[in-house]
Amino acid sequence: MVVRQKEAEVIEAVGYIRQSDERQDKEDISEQTQLRKIEAFCDFNGFKLVKVFKDIDYSGFRIKYTKRPGLMEALEYVENRPAVKKFVFFNLSRLTRLRKDFQAIHETLKTLSIDICSASEAVDFSTANGRFVAGILVDMNEYYSDSLSDTMNETKKTNAEKGRWNGGPAPYGLVKNKDGYGFVEDFDISHYIRKGFQMAKEGKGPYLIARWFNSQNFKTKTGKEWSPRGVRYMLTNPTYAAMQRWKDKYYPLLVCPELVSWDDFQYIQSTLFGNDNVWKGKQRQLLSSIMICPLCGSRMHSRYFNNRSNRKYVCSRKIQTGDCKSPNIDQASLNNAVINLIGKIAEEKFEPDHILPELGDTEDKGLNSIRKLQDELSNIERAEQQVFDDYYLHKKLNDDQYNNIIRRYEKRKQEIHKLLDKIPLPVSRSFGDYDDALKDFAEAIEVLDDDDKRRSVELLVEKIVPGAPTLVHFKWGEVKQIVPTETKKYKSKLIIY
Repeated sequence: MVVRQKEAEVIEAVGYIRQSDERQDKEDISEQTQLRKIEAFCDFNGFKLVKVFKDIDYSGFRIKYTKRPGLMEALEYVENRPAVKKFVFFNLSRLTRLRKDFQAIHETLKTLSIDICSASEAVDFSTANGRFVAGILVDMNEYYSDSLSDTMNETKKTNAEKGRWNGGPAPYGLVKNKDGYGFVEDFDISHYIRKGFQMAKEGKGPYLIARWFNSQNFKTKTGKEWSPRGVRYMLTNPTYAAMQRWKDKYYPLLVCPELVSWDDFQYIQSTLFGNDNVWKGKQRQLLSSIMICPLCGSRMHSRYFNNRSNRKYVCSRKIQTGDCKSPNIDQASLNNAVINLIGKIAEEKFEPDHILPELGDTEDKGLNSIRKLQDELSNIERAEQQVFDDYYLHKKLNDDQYNNIIRRYEKRKQEIHKLLDKIPLPVSRSFGDYDDALKDFAEAIEVLDDDDKRRSVELLVEKIVPGAPTLVHFKWGEVKQIVPTETKKYKSKLIIY
């Protein structure tokens, strides 16, 4: 009897390429070099390379891995393709140079049963030896990047001392020279910048300068109208005075036109933005930074109208151009309504009656189940540590014994996590890191001063879109409604809560 040999299962792999914009040896670790190494590694091990993802000109040290579009696309791809079992890159430094990021990526792929593999180092991190080597390599890469960062800082300090530009986009109205170390003037734009500094020297503030810019149809670099904040940013940029700031010290730029003299620049800083005059946020109103106009989407600001007894939140476009027809919002009543809403959420979230409401009469049993699962999880983690010590330190286990035990522990941990996920906890889904802030907020909010109260609200609320009803968007994804108590009609509609 002839038995047909079972075909070997095809193992699919994806490749990942990263090339930093700061490396001086790009030709040694080019995109093509990385791709050839990944392809050779997959051919040698019998993996089917189905797709390659790239992040070109992205740092593996300064940029968090979640900000790299190629890597995030790769993680999304493998999540939706169960046949992929290997994640291959040129070497570990191409994946990341930070231990924290490596652990996060490794955990994400491990939950999908995908092994990460280094082609150059010929290491498969699915094995115990591979994980041990990975820890050493990550530490070395992080040390290398720290050292490189120190070297770059010294280089930039030398550049500043020699009057050369340290990098970054050119200020609006200036254009970089071809060598990248200096600027020339863009006269069509610099004319307005010069006028802005002249107005500031005469005592006019960012609000009046922004109005003049907009009246002249002079747009920002992104083609939008000027805001007082944008003008303030321009007026505090020392590059317009042919100076460069590095580590809190100012250095002259050798190749840079002066749109304002250094003496005038310093005068403007001391008069408009000095310690006695600069706005420090102490007078900003409670919700002004998170209020969004329901009609045009612009920011809303606090203003007095007619008398100075009551403030109202008003669309910025309504103030500047008058072309937005959104209603005015009574400031005092909305402030109180938002504070009361957050306090109510905080109290409900931590009231015992709101924990495990779906379990009903079996609440105690449900809580006991949670404790049992959490205790078992803790015991498994302690047991894993003991197995790790027996294998690496005491040499009591061989490779097969170690891998079999760890595999059983990992399987049981995944089962426990799935069971815990099924148990309903708070009424609201998940507040993540906002738990502590919410818990303290209900008790502390009334005794905080105005500025601390404002910052506390901004920590929890993403945006507020006023209307009937007003929608409060919290940073954990929840949206709550506040219904107005009355609407008055003067020259424009006023909503009161």
